[in-house]
Amino acid sequence: FLAILSATAAPFELLKGSRVVLVGNGLGSRMMQFGSFETLLHLQHPEKNLFIRNMCDEGNTPGFRPHSARSNPWAFPSAEKFHPPLSKAKDRWGSGHTGTGSMPTPDEWLTQLKPDIIIAFFGFNESFQGQAGLENFKAELRAWIKHTKSQKYNGTSAPRIALVSPTTFEHPDAAHKNKVSTNLILYTQG
Repeated sequence: FLAILSATAAPFELLKGSRVVLVGNGLGSRMMQFGSFETLLHLQHPEKNLFIRNMCDEGNTPGFRPHSARSNPWAFPSAEKFHPPLSKAKDRWGSGHTGTGSMPTPDEWLTQLKPDIIIAFFGFNESFQGQAGLENFKAELRAWIKHTKSQKYNGTSAPRIALVSPTTFEHPDAAHKNKVSTNLILYTQG
């Protein structure tokens, strides 16, 4: 699915002063540990004066962005329809946290960061649902894209979106690796 979307999208260039924000799951989150991606963008485009921020966090999906200091785990209106109902404890882990929260919502963060470009990392977490979860993932991703394209976080225009597909799974047990990789391919190609 992600490969199909990217195959139909025209490449876009980084303009001077472009504001780039990364959102998504653990792949993007782990990138914060090293800084290689941001460094390479700045090295390849030193004249562009880029602004790059990473908002990725493990477990995030297009619509589910839990945070213990946020009163609502949903990334956009109606995102809850793509996930099982949450318990009264507010989260999937039953932590019992029922505070009102003070952390900005994903949209509030993006409004503060004013991105022109959003690079999104989705599909790995969802791939563990296998074929049974594929249509739900597609619908959730489409809903997130529609919502995101309807926003003007930078104050003037909708952000351009680049989707990053899940990475391959490496595991010493070939049978396990093949099962997981089969699901990853489903969520990449749809």
